[in-house]
Amino acid sequence: MARGFNVERYHDRLSTSWIGTDFNYIEQTASTNSLVKTIPSDKLVHGAVFLADVQKNGRGQYERIWEAAPFSNLTFTLLFKPPGSNRLPLLSLSIAVAISKTLEKFLDEPVQVKWPNDIICKGKKLGGILTETSFCGSVLERLLVGVGLNVNQTVFSRTIDKKTTSMKSIANKTFSREELLAAILNETEQSYYRWHKFDQHHLREINNRLIGYGEWVNITIYNEIQPGLFKFIGLNDKGELLMLNEQMDVNKFSYEQIRIIPGSYKISERDREVSA
Repeated sequence: MARGFNVERYHDRLSTSWIGTDFNYIEQTASTNSLVKTIPSDKLVHGAVFLADVQKNGRGQYERIWEAAPFSNLTFTLLFKPPGSNRLPLLSLSIAVAISKTLEKFLDEPVQVKWPNDIICKGKKLGGILTETSFCGSVLERLLVGVGLNVNQTVFSRTIDKKTTSMKSIANKTFSREELLAAILNETEQSYYRWHKFDQHHLREINNRLIGYGEWVNITIYNEIQPGLFKFIGLNDKGELLMLNEQMDVNKFSYEQIRIIPGSYKISERDREVSA
C-alpha cells in the first residue's frame, strides 16, 4: 500500500545548511510550481522546498503534462531568491547535474542531462526540470525549479512508456524517497555554491554531463531544424550554449531557442579541452 512522504525521516537524513531546511509537505495540489506562485514573496524563504505526493496537473516544458503516480515519485519545487537574474539557465543546469550525480550513486548507472531540462538514464527519461521566474518590475523576485523524478512507479501510459523509465525499473528495487530527496538537496547545495562562485571546474562538469557535448549534432531553433551540422562545444559562464557551424563560426544561443539532436561524430579529446 502506498504511503505518504515521511517528513521526519527526511529531516533526519538532511545535512544541508539552508536548502530544504524550510520544508513544506502538501499531500495533494495541482502543481507545486503553481502553488508557490500564489505565496507572497515576503513569506518565502530562500532555499525552501515544497513537495506534493499527488500532483493533479504537473507540468513540464511547453505546458506538457508531467505524469506521476501518487505516493510513488518525487514531485517538488525548489524556491530560490538569487542576487540577480544573470546566469539563471546555468543555475538550472547546475541543479540538473546535482540530481544526475545523486541518482548515479543510487543506481550505479550513468545518468546524463539532455539540454535543456531532462534527466536521462539508459536512453530514457528518468526526470525533468521546469524553471520559472517571477519579477517585480525589472527585479527578480523568485526562481522556481520544479522537479519531477520517476522513483518507484513502474507503469506508465502508452504515450510515454517507450521513452520513460524509473529508478525502480532500472534497479529492480524500491527506493526510500525521503533518503533520495535529502541526498539530492545535499548535492544541490554544493552545486549552488559552485554556481554562485563562478567555479570554472563546475562549468566543465556541467558540460561533460550534457548529451551531445563534443559531438557534431543537428539542432532546431524555435522548432525548425537547421541545415548542416554543428559542433556542440558547451556552455559559457553566462549559460549561453555555444555551437560551431561548418563555416567554423561560433554561434551563441539562449536557453529557450535551441534543441539538440545528437549525432555520431565526436570531436577529438584535444579539441574538447580547447572548447572547455
